[in-house]
Amino acid sequence: MFKLGIVGAGIIGRDHSAAILRNEDCELVAVCDTVLERAEEIAAAHKAKSFTDYKEMCEQVELDAVILNLPHFLHHDVTVYFLEKGVNVLVEKPMAMSVEECDSMIAAAEKSGAKLAVGHVQRYYSAYEEIKKIKESGKLGELKMITEVRNVNYLPGRPKWFLDKKLSGGGIVMNYGAHTIDKIMYVSGEKVVEATSYLSNPLSDDNVEINAQILLKFTGDITATVTYCGCPDTRAYETVFYFTNGMAKSAGGSDFCVFENNQWVNYGGTTDLLYDQLVEFVKFLKGEESNIVMPEYGREVIAAIEKIYAE
Repeated sequence: MFKLGIVGAGIIGRDHSAAILRNEDCELVAVCDTVLERAEEIAAAHKAKSFTDYKEMCEQVELDAVILNLPHFLHHDVTVYFLEKGVNVLVEKPMAMSVEECDSMIAAAEKSGAKLAVGHVQRYYSAYEEIKKIKESGKLGELKMITEVRNVNYLPGRPKWFLDKKLSGGGIVMNYGAHTIDKIMYVSGEKVVEATSYLSNPLSDDNVEINAQILLKFTGDITATVTYCGCPDTRAYETVFYFTNGMAKSAGGSDFCVFENNQWVNYGGTTDLLYDQLVEFVKFLKGEESNIVMPEYGREVIAAIEKIYAE
């Protein structure tokens, strides 16, 4: 039984706690949040201890691993703290705000021997698992292009840190781009080598972008175009994979379609992302083969985002 702690008791922290309740290999023993009431709410269902200081939590409770759901600017420091204490870490995406921070986190894991993984959950959508199988089987020929459109009213309800580049690392590209790059790298098995981008924020004075159009070139002679629009009343979310002999697509990972006999055929899909990720994290902790995201991979995602922002 692995004794887990959660740092960050917001919506995602609650979802992680629900996944832990269902996993017989895990026990949630501590929850930390700067707002004690939020930590107590999650902890109550698990008879766990509550804290407002993660260092105090680490000192007072025996932990095998922690799941970190924090503002981006805290990912590096809190991850390194726990790794140096010998506690295994699953840190939510994006891994960090820079490649330099990623390298520091990887070095801390190597030095301490504690394990580090990154929470890129979209690979656990069955849609992308099935499209990956199509790519590897050659059923539709070679994968050559990908398009993604993801539009959402981005500004309302965001905490202040989210709209400050020094604290968030960026806007819609850092937030959604981490998912997009992960799903394309996961399905294709390739890495970003070039990026051209046009970023803007026409609606506020916040120093993060809410709109982006991006052209990515991957190894393996694969290209992708990505459009994000964070303006009101623009909702859309679809990723299309173009093969030499057909197409496959998903609407946000919740379904899986293939273009067959001149029409789209929907094969449905399943979504149990955080539970599936927890299963893989437990395998990782046990030293078994696992589909959890390794920190070196998380670093590649951040390297790609840095290419986008460098344009």
